[in-house]
Amino acid sequence: MNSKIKFAIIGVILSVLLAILILVIINFSSMQPRQMEILKPPPALLKVDGNEQISGIGSYCWDEADKVLGITMSSTSVCADYEGIHTPVEPLRSSSPFAAHLSLPLNEPPQELQLKVIQVTDEDEIIRSFANDRAWHIKEGNYSNLTPERESDINLSLLPGLYVIEVYPRWKEKGSVTYGFLVNVNVQ
Repeated sequence: MNSKIKFAIIGVILSVLLAILILVIINFSSMQPRQMEILKPPPALLKVDGNEQISGIGSYCWDEADKVLGITMSSTSVCADYEGIHTPVEPLRSSSPFAAHLSLPLNEPPQELQLKVIQVTDEDEIIRSFANDRAWHIKEGNYSNLTPERESDINLSLLPGLYVIEVYPRWKEKGSVTYGFLVNVNVQ
């Protein structure tokens, strides 16, 4: 065999091996967890009198699984424990009684869905200098079990004042999260 042909064959083989090596490195690096991304559950929505509010996200345990053909290849779980119940800065405004429409972010319904409504005052707010949301001291109260559905209509009759609506869904595959909403009930 001619030496030029041998060098050409060796060159092609080395090029193919180099291309395979580069593809393996790229694939491996894309599978590594990204240190800068923080795994966090998506927010929920509450609609009152035609106005929507994106929830605050409080304490949670959340799981993200990478699946191929229904088989879990890898999984990342994160738990975060925050002080208080987190809500948006600005409250939704309504008069009482009112209907609130809750939309959870996942397509599948949760296994469990609970709600607690707490009247709050300025003294109940946790003052934090770095936050883009508000946090409230957790108060005693009773949770109400809601039908575990992705969309729920909630009828509330409340005295005038500022209220935190705490929503706690738990999904089998994803985990649980505490959502917080802020509603100001006005005199009619």
